[in-house]
Amino acid sequence: MADKIGVLGSATTATATTTTAYTVPAAKAAKVKIMWQGLSHASNSTGDLTITVNGNAVATVLNITAARYVHSNSTLMVAAATAAAPTGATALLTCAPAPFEYYLSAADTVTYTIATDAFQSMDFQVVGTEIDV
Repeated sequence: MADKIGVLGSATTATATTTTAYTVPAAKAAKVKIMWQGLSHASNSTGDLTITVNGNAVATVLNITAARYVHSNSTLMVAAATAAAPTGATALLTCAPAPFEYYLSAADTVTYTIATDAFQSMDFQVVGTEIDV
């Protein structure tokens, strides 16, 4: 088997459910960061998002207003929600891997849960290095 580097897992499910973006394969270990961008629901109610690494919530965003972009950047797992998509004009307005690193063993997972209302879109990536153990 070969080591990997880059996007190890991804998901685009925007429905109100829990989605597994990455599971570490057998006989592997991984060092990862999370990069994501979503457009919240279009309704009048509020929605929630929880990002989980191996069963531990690492970010929770409650009561996201309708039609707001939320994303990770180089300093935050969850940047402030904005009416416009990230433009890249500043570090805070650039979708990038969050700075936090996670060390995972075989069968560990990275998931996200959209609750209350489905998002309009979601692009969630787990990036890093996967090695043989």
